[in-house]
Amino acid sequence: MGSRIHVYPNGSLLIGSVTEEDGGDYVCVARNGAGDDLSLMHVSLRLTPARINGKQHLARQVRQGKDFRVDCKASGSPQPAISWSLPDGRRIDQAGLAEDGGPRTGRYRLFDNGTLHVGAVGVAEEGDYTCHAQNTLGRDEMRVRLTVLTAAPRITRGSPASVRVAAGDTAVLDCEVVGEPRPRMFWLLPSGHTVSSSSGRYAFHANGSLWVREVRTRDSGEYVCVARNPSGGDARAYAVEVASRPPRINGVAARRTVVSATALRHSRKLLHCRAEGQPPPRVRWLMPDGVELAAPYRGGRVAVHANGTLEIRNARPSDAADFTCVARNAGGESELLVRLAVRDLLRRPTFRSPSNQRVAAPLGRPAALNCSADGNPPPEIIWMLPNGTRLSPGRPDSRHLIASNGSLLFRKTTRQDAGRYRCAARNQVGYIEKLVVLEVGQTPVILTYAPRTVSSAAGDSLWLHCVSDGIPKPHIKWTTPSGSVLDRPQGNGRYTLHENGTLAIKAATAQDRGNYVCQAQNSVGQALITVPVSIVAYPPRITSRPPSSILTRTGVAFQLHCVALGVPKPEVTWDTPDHSPLSRAREGLHPQGTLVLENPQTSDSGLYRCTARNALGSDYAATYVQVI
Repeated sequence: MGSRIHVYPNGSLLIGSVTEEDGGDYVCVARNGAGDDLSLMHVSLRLTPARINGKQHLARQVRQGKDFRVDCKASGSPQPAISWSLPDGRRIDQAGLAEDGGPRTGRYRLFDNGTLHVGAVGVAEEGDYTCHAQNTLGRDEMRVRLTVLTAAPRITRGSPASVRVAAGDTAVLDCEVVGEPRPRMFWLLPSGHTVSSSSGRYAFHANGSLWVREVRTRDSGEYVCVARNPSGGDARAYAVEVASRPPRINGVAARRTVVSATALRHSRKLLHCRAEGQPPPRVRWLMPDGVELAAPYRGGRVAVHANGTLEIRNARPSDAADFTCVARNAGGESELLVRLAVRDLLRRPTFRSPSNQRVAAPLGRPAALNCSADGNPPPEIIWMLPNGTRLSPGRPDSRHLIASNGSLLFRKTTRQDAGRYRCAARNQVGYIEKLVVLEVGQTPVILTYAPRTVSSAAGDSLWLHCVSDGIPKPHIKWTTPSGSVLDRPQGNGRYTLHENGTLAIKAATAQDRGNYVCQAQNSVGQALITVPVSIVAYPPRITSRPPSSILTRTGVAFQLHCVALGVPKPEVTWDTPDHSPLSRAREGLHPQGTLVLENPQTSDSGLYRCTARNALGSDYAATYVQVI
């Protein structure tokens, strides 16, 4: 059966999208092997033609650029189809297609309820819009006339009617416009040309402003801002005056500038005269002989380049003179006077004392740091202080002064003056510098208490102390009574000088007595102390002597006493009858000098001699021993 008519398995009949022809009698037949049965049904259709609800012919006004929306609701049975006819003859239906089969434009939209939406209307969308509602029983129409409202351009705000700007600067001309549709804008220049977009020196901004960069005197004149749209136009004129800028030579804005220059004999010398201004200035040089040379110029030894530089080749002593550069434009005139000196030989700076230095100065006293330099021309001396400050001869401060020989003078030193100073010497040929370290010193002070006399027994070790303080750290030197000098830590025989300044004397003798002088010295000054040393000493003296003779028996032990005093302590020795000496190192001789014979024999008979000896002398005692 047709696509509109469908019979379900349960016997129901479905008729889709009914039309007036579907009305009438329908017979349902049921049949099987046993027989037939049927049922008659009559269908009456209630159909109505398409009709637009609330139809009226409308006139709508919309401002240009706004959206346009209009409703078209229709009723009928079957349900009517809605479409719209546009002012240009095209038709938009609910399938989204134009009548010509092409797709609808993005600005038109037809909703399922028949509402037409047109986005951002313009003058082209003005006209009659017709809504069509149609079904099988009939059709209906509704027309809507759209009027698009526009506004003629009007310049609401801009720059003053007269604008004055300096040559080389940027001229800003404002021109704000309102209007519907948005006006097209452009500028008429004094030259008759038009500007509607940025180009070269002209910047055309979205708000209508015109910027003219690096204006020149020929940019003066009338500038006209023009705004137009379909509803009309508006214009505003601005008078622009470009003021000329006086010349500047080498970046200096002065009526007259005087500088000095030096040329080496037989060399090439360039005298620069870079002139700036609006309009661009013309440059000429006045030579010492009164001749004027305009740029550019090329001669035998002399040339003037296009940029204003004067070139002198193979400089001679006669070229030592005044050369004047003159730059002139409509804004005025500037001069540069160059006093040229010609020298036979240029020599880079050299320090008379080239090595880095370390200088110690007393606290609170005047001080000087030397920085003498030679060169041709004589070099300029510059000092860099520890805090980074630069000092030159023409720029002293309250505490420092640079002398004519380049020395940095301190009126009164303080602790804060200590640090690293850099001295620089420069001339046209070169630049050198060196480091000078300033130590603000303290005169040495010897902290050790000096006794009246240091006494020691002969043979003992002796320590003489000399602790000092000062800035910089003092150097210690000892002078002995014999005139010997110990000026560095060392071990020299019986003398040892330690790092802390202590002098050690090993096994002192009587010859070591006398005055020892300790000297503490640094670059600021010195301090002295004298230490008297007394060495106690006397020659040996036997105080306990043996008897002059002894008689003893064989095998019976006996002792011979020999006690001696002296400083240094004397050594005691015995001479036996066979003339062999006995010392304390041998068995039988006690430390006090006593001689013990444990088992004497007759052969031990004879003369025994005791001797006590030290560095100052000796003493002796003798006894005769008879063994029977």
